[in-house]
Amino acid sequence: MATLEQLSAALIKADAAGNAADAKVFADEIRRMRSAPAPAAMPTAVPAAPAPAEPSFGQRAIGMIEPTVEMLGAAGGGMLGAPLGPAGIVGGAGLGYGLAKGGLRTLKTALGYEQGPQSAGEALTTGAKDVLTGATMEAGGRVVAPLISKGVGAIADLRQIPKQKAAEIARNALGPDLEAVKNALAQAPANITASQATAALNSPTWQALMQRAGQRDPRFLQALESSQGEVSLNALAKLAGGATATETRATSELAKSNLNKLTGPIRETALKRANLGQYVADEAGARAANDLAVLTGSGAKIDPAQFVAQATGAEKALRSVGVKPLESTSLIRSISATAENPAFAGNDLISGAVKNVADDIAKWTGQGGVIDANALEAIRKNSVNAAIAQLRPGADATAQRNLAAGVLAKIKPAIDDAIEAAGGTGWRDYLTTHAKGMRNIAEKNLTGEALAMYKTNKDAFVKLVQGEAPEIVEKKLGPGSYDIAKEVSDKTLAALQSEASKVVRDAAAKTQATAGQDALKELLLQQISKVRVPSYLSAVASTTNKALQILEDRIGTKTMDILTKASQTPQGATELLEVLPASERARVLNLLSKPQTWKPGTAAAASVAVTNALAPEESQNALAR
Repeated sequence: MATLEQLSAALIKADAAGNAADAKVFADEIRRMRSAPAPAAMPTAVPAAPAPAEPSFGQRAIGMIEPTVEMLGAAGGGMLGAPLGPAGIVGGAGLGYGLAKGGLRTLKTALGYEQGPQSAGEALTTGAKDVLTGATMEAGGRVVAPLISKGVGAIADLRQIPKQKAAEIARNALGPDLEAVKNALAQAPANITASQATAALNSPTWQALMQRAGQRDPRFLQALESSQGEVSLNALAKLAGGATATETRATSELAKSNLNKLTGPIRETALKRANLGQYVADEAGARAANDLAVLTGSGAKIDPAQFVAQATGAEKALRSVGVKPLESTSLIRSISATAENPAFAGNDLISGAVKNVADDIAKWTGQGGVIDANALEAIRKNSVNAAIAQLRPGADATAQRNLAAGVLAKIKPAIDDAIEAAGGTGWRDYLTTHAKGMRNIAEKNLTGEALAMYKTNKDAFVKLVQGEAPEIVEKKLGPGSYDIAKEVSDKTLAALQSEASKVVRDAAAKTQATAGQDALKELLLQQISKVRVPSYLSAVASTTNKALQILEDRIGTKTMDILTKASQTPQGATELLEVLPASERARVLNLLSKPQTWKPGTAAAASVAVTNALAPEESQNALAR
């Protein structure tokens, strides 16, 4: 059972700690014990005790220092137990108090001021009571709590001073960007650095710190750069169809071959149907000539109307199924009308190309005014290009191709209409399918160019993806197709933009790091004592890069190693930024030691529960009242 002395000491300490609820519990118990009746007198007479002797100087000296020694013992034990939480504080305070009390008892026994334990069992019992008393005092009055709020955080941090210093440097480097950076780190993938994860934020000092710290482990950076580069190259190679220029070209050639195999039969069927009218007309003419020869040889009378009727019948039969001879006269007239359009007056390219095409059609027109569909297709592909080459001999291949495309857009419809009208059903389907396939191949070629740029000039690669190189896009995709954002598929564009954003991210981080060098120098100067004159003055006087090296050496290898490790992953940086400073750790421990600050009215019950758990059974009911 706790004594009045012990309860009084606990009351004083609870009041000093500002623990009003616990102080009230102890005060009520003291009042109860003081108001309790005195024990009944013994029935037999007891000889009067001799008057107590006057205490010696030594006894008075020990009496003066005894409370202080007990207090320091409890406080020291409580602080050592603080890392284990509230239970550690209570247990540590009890052990510290017991050791201090036992040491004083041993001293007083040795000086003859009091009688020591008479047996080993009595010594153990006395020691256990001292520990229990100290624990009871701490559970109720919190001997250590006031000291914890000032010093326990710092003591507990002695073993992690480098981490505390690293965390302080990191937080100071961020300043007002702390929360934004934490959010960016939380959302970042695991295979990038802390610098890369936060590059979108404008935090130069932080970027300078992360890059300086990261450069201390070049092996890691090299491995990461290689890994990230491989991922990007693989993504671009997948788009281009190969990792090298040779592979991408082979892929393109194979795609063309497969496209021709797919569309070739459609083309051939359409051209055969367009030539069917000429074929049937030729057959009808040959048969009529044969019949005429037979009749002439037999001496029979020849009726011209008979042969005219046969030819007319054949033509009507062909037209009834959509087949007629591919006549050139009407086609030449239609194409020539293009050059007569007032909108093209003075346009030598249009007039020259139209004349060239008309001449070629006339040249390849056979008897009866019919032209072979295969010859007409070749004229469609070659004649305009030849005319442009003659009219613009100084233009480069790309320019000539673009000019030809513009002229062909005016002439092609007339030729395609003539082939379809002659019976070449499926001709336009062939053109559409083939053009789509060639567009996909052209897109592959463009991504192959992007891959080559990524390998040799990442800035040029970014410009291409961002739409700053329309001439390259048009060269690969064809005349008029220069806007990469509109011309390539969404999937291709997304992949290109993803890789370009990584290049932009790394460039932004590098730019910010360069801009933050001086600020980082000032930040690190604050981390070393100005009384260390050689290091401080050397850092101030040196160039920024040299100064940073001096400061990093002075700050310490362990601290810089922790910063280096944190810079390597978003998770590592997050963990470092979440390290509590000593002042905050002390605040947390203080809150843990003061339950009344959490919920009003629960502190007394909590403290009494702890006291009762440690005190002898007979004291529980008394303290619970």
